[in-house]
Amino acid sequence: MIYISDLQIYDKPKPMEHIHALAFNRTASSTGETEALSYIEKELLDNNVNSEVEHFTWTGPLKILMRTSYLLILINLILFRMILIVLLYFIIKHAFRTFREVSFIKNEQSKNIFTLIKSKERTPNRPLVIITAHYDSISANIPYKLQVIVFFIYRLVVFFYGIVFIIFASIFILDLFRVVPVTEFIVIFIAFSSIAGVFISIPILYLVFRERPSSGSIDNASGVAISIELAKIFKRNPLENIDVLILWPGAEEWGLKGSKKFCKAHFTSLKNKYDLDRSFNINIDMVGTYIGLLNKSGLIFRSKMNNNLNEIFGATANQLNIPLKIYNRVIKPQSDYKPFKKYARKTKTKFQVSFFHSSKDSKYIHSLKDTPDKTSIENLNGCINICHQALRSIDLRIEGVKKSQITYAV
Repeated sequence: MIYISDLQIYDKPKPMEHIHALAFNRTASSTGETEALSYIEKELLDNNVNSEVEHFTWTGPLKILMRTSYLLILINLILFRMILIVLLYFIIKHAFRTFREVSFIKNEQSKNIFTLIKSKERTPNRPLVIITAHYDSISANIPYKLQVIVFFIYRLVVFFYGIVFIIFASIFILDLFRVVPVTEFIVIFIAFSSIAGVFISIPILYLVFRERPSSGSIDNASGVAISIELAKIFKRNPLENIDVLILWPGAEEWGLKGSKKFCKAHFTSLKNKYDLDRSFNINIDMVGTYIGLLNKSGLIFRSKMNNNLNEIFGATANQLNIPLKIYNRVIKPQSDYKPFKKYARKTKTKFQVSFFHSSKDSKYIHSLKDTPDKTSIENLNGCINICHQALRSIDLRIEGVKKSQITYAV
């Protein structure tokens, strides 16, 4: 059964066509990512939806490894009293502009694309809904659950070297002032830990980041397809009282870089323009073999994703007879709703977030198994319908409040 309901007044949604069109490797900072962005841009333009592209840079894992290696080399040079070599390096590095700009591995480059569809009523301080769906993908050499473990080990390694650097940098300073001498044990420990760090990091990066072609269909061509169709729907028939901003962030797979950059650049201006206490983010990241919606997370004291958004989505799904699985997780999945939640706390607003995510499909993602056949037209159209009808319902409530206020004033 295909869920179309009142969307029949528009052209038939074609989310599966988007998923097949995006069935190629879309790694951040790659040609594939640029091609995916161009596809989104063209689809919007063909439907008279204007969009804006913002470029940003971010530090990839290889550059972090290189910087860590530089740091370890510097520590060992200082340990072995080769201060003149260190001074010579900094003199040469900063004496000439050419040398200052030299970098073996430059920062990665990526892009965000977004569109703003304004409401029919342009009342000041109106609500805003931000729909997010990242368009980059990644394919690794190991299963997703093992990737989570490997990433955890990698973070522990980075944390360990951060602590080591702070402790021994303090010892070096004290040694220079003849307060605490650098013993032979310290020299041997840092030398061996430096070598061990390199040998641990390289296999981790190879296992996780060595790219293989992948279609990234569930993660997250599904979210891209749904958000493109929602952009077309709201362009043809905007909401009465709520502006709709649809954002396709880049480099999500590398630490939510795109959504972090967007929030940092725009959240303050959005706060000045909109009533963020009545605004929210709908993050669509994975609609695969079913439609999932995260409700609570935490081991003992579970926190809810939002105050009432999930209830509205659940009621809408029941009304439309669309299967929707609202579930809880011990650990929150990493996705683009997190930066929005962080900035909501930072700006002390009641801005809410919601997260569509078919959690059980994680066994397919980041691998060659994440193919178009793992999702379905029923689930894609179902999610489109739930989001569309829920937003219409929220919009009607705002309209009802406005009318009652006018009646009361009269």
